[in-house]
Amino acid sequence: MAEVNAKLVKELRDRTEAPMMDCRNALVEAGGDVEAAIKILKEKGKTKAAKRADRETLQGLVALRTGPGNQGGAAVVCTCETDFSARNEMFQRLLKAALDAAWKLPEGSSDVEAALAMPVAEGGTLRDLITNAIATVGENMTLKAAVRLGGTCSGYVHFDQRSCALVSAEVGDAAKAATPEIAALLRDVGMHAVAAVPPPIAIDRAGVPQELIASEKEIFVKRAIESGKPANIAEKMVGGQIEKFVAERALL
Repeated sequence: MAEVNAKLVKELRDRTEAPMMDCRNALVEAGGDVEAAIKILKEKGKTKAAKRADRETLQGLVALRTGPGNQGGAAVVCTCETDFSARNEMFQRLLKAALDAAWKLPEGSSDVEAALAMPVAEGGTLRDLITNAIATVGENMTLKAAVRLGGTCSGYVHFDQRSCALVSAEVGDAAKAATPEIAALLRDVGMHAVAAVPPPIAIDRAGVPQELIASEKEIFVKRAIESGKPANIAEKMVGGQIEKFVAERALL
């Protein structure tokens, strides 16, 4: 059996970024074989990740990318348990890998599972990379959202990197679609979407789902009746509230 010395432990740590004690224990279990120790760490990492899968991930970061000439775009949301972990180097690499994976999705896709199955530069899939990160950092981490858009794209990432908007548009003049002016215009639209509270769910009034409007109207009417208004009066009263609701949820 090979001696488990500090040099071997350091080599394993450099290759896996696992905690020092976990590296030493894996090497002891593997009889000093680094490759076997890596396999042991991966297996134990999967177990640790499974145990942490139910923990809430309320912190995290967003990332956004657009293609050359403003053509195409991708955005991701990656989450973790603490802001401290969101700022560490491993999470930053995970975020970049997630964005790379989202960029490979078909245009119009928001399939998180497909993004998780994408291969990454480190080897394995994005899901494997997240599993290893969970085992190393000791926190639950997730790819919460991923989207790939086609068309002329630009976007805005807020200064704290916790919110962003990716905007896709149809531009009639192909020559103008690639200009900085179009990119700036779409970026400003994205900034407006990020700033709006509550966030818009449709481009214009026609895009706000009728079932959602009906549901909100029902709530407004019920509140009016509970305040003592007759049902027929309550119905007439809520018109302005509905108009405000639709205006708030339609971007334009």
